[in-house]
Amino acid sequence: MHEAKLQPTPMMSSLRLTQDGSTTFGDHTLYRSIVGALQYITITRPEIAYSVNKVCQYMHQPQQHY
Repeated sequence: MHEAKLQPTPMMSSLRLTQDGSTTFGDHTLYRSIVGALQYITITRPEIAYSVNKVCQYMHQPQQHY
């Protein structure tokens, strides 16, 4: 990996996320399934690891924002 080129993260690192949503995400299993698939993808796409980490922090109670 010493020859790997740096890639900018696809998410702004200064973005502030909150746990205060307007409604609870209806299907927690669907959210966790999607996040799990994203975690698997980070094996081949490490540049999305930061963004995936952020969505993983909200797996216990996903919220929708309108």
